[in-house]
Amino acid sequence: MIVFIGQILGCLLVAAGIGGVAGWLLRQMSSGQHTQEFTDVTTALRLKEQMLEKAQYELRVQAAGNQMLESKIIKSEELNQSTLQELSARNDRLQALQKELAVRTQRLTALEAEEASVRQRASEYDAAAAAQSEEVQRLHLTCQAAQQTLESSEHERHALQRRIAELDATVTETDRLRARVEELEPTQGRVHWLEVQLCDRDAEHRTALQQLNSQLAERDRRIGELKSLSQRLQEQEAALAQWETKYTHTLTQHDTQIATLHKQLATQDQLQTQLLLNEQLLQERDQLIDGLQHRIQEFEAQQQGLEHQVRTAGEKQEEIARLRKRLLEVRAALRIKTDGGAVAPRQKARQNGSQLNLEIEQAKAAKDGPKDEPKDDLSKIHGIGPVYARTLYKMGLYRFDQIARWTPEDIDKVAKKLYTAPDRINRDNWVAGAKRQYREKYGENP
Repeated sequence: MIVFIGQILGCLLVAAGIGGVAGWLLRQMSSGQHTQEFTDVTTALRLKEQMLEKAQYELRVQAAGNQMLESKIIKSEELNQSTLQELSARNDRLQALQKELAVRTQRLTALEAEEASVRQRASEYDAAAAAQSEEVQRLHLTCQAAQQTLESSEHERHALQRRIAELDATVTETDRLRARVEELEPTQGRVHWLEVQLCDRDAEHRTALQQLNSQLAERDRRIGELKSLSQRLQEQEAALAQWETKYTHTLTQHDTQIATLHKQLATQDQLQTQLLLNEQLLQERDQLIDGLQHRIQEFEAQQQGLEHQVRTAGEKQEEIARLRKRLLEVRAALRIKTDGGAVAPRQKARQNGSQLNLEIEQAKAAKDGPKDEPKDDLSKIHGIGPVYARTLYKMGLYRFDQIARWTPEDIDKVAKKLYTAPDRINRDNWVAGAKRQYREKYGENP
């Protein structure tokens, strides 16, 4: 027994050593998987950081372009305002020059009219011709100066028109820039949304990095534990080598014990097969016994039916004998009546005849039942067949309410007259069935 317990303990220690080796291998495999997952996560984080830096650079470029466009728009608006002011000033100056030109043209026309009148009067006014000629020259000089001023104003007007065309071009450019700014406004919102998302992702990446750092610390701690476990494993391997020698010795002993157990199992199998055969035989006998019991029950039921028929036949024979006896008495009375016997015998015959008539009437009443009182179909009650129903009619029980009011004593009396057990009446529950049939037929409780 002690050797067997030592063998079991050796097997358990060997299994523990194998489990420790397997656990160490699984931990090494799990640490390698963690390192691979860590490298994958770090590469994915680096890629995401590169994508984040690229997106930030693109956002900065777009922001710088937007700032340049806004500065250009502000400059163009300032230039447009200055050109509009200059244009309004030059328009005012042009209007003043046009008014002066109109005044001078009026004076020139007046002078030309006067010159025409002077030429007509040249013959008459020779003395005043010199003065008028000088005045005419002076007027010509003023006319030339006016024409020069008109030409300069025309040059200025052309320059202003060119400037207006340039201003129109700048206005169209500002409109285009404004449309571009309006188009860029939703992109600014998109950029702001992207910045918010980038901030959220940066926070997520930081939390993931923190988790990875904690996982790395945990992995380092586990590696330290595994190093200590490796030393223990070496010690266990040395112990395992010792136990292997013991295990081989125990295996040889186990083989001998297993051989003996196989022999015992063979004998046990033989016994089990014999037991199965015996059980099959017992089952077959049980089936035969069940069949016989079923047939016995059928025979008992048939016997009860035959006994009931015998009882009814005996009652009928007794009734027939009684009727025959009464018939003989009636015949004797009729003979005495026809023969004209003595008074005393005649009175006795009358008495016997009246008693016979009374018994016949009672038998008819017991057989046919009352003429006035209606009969209920007692066979509707569960457990009451046609034979029991006829017997109950003969006993003077015609209605459901009569059976519904039975007491235990009444049940015992009826069971004796029906040649059955009171338990059968109680089991079939004739009283409750009669109450139910009465309610269904008459609509009230009995």
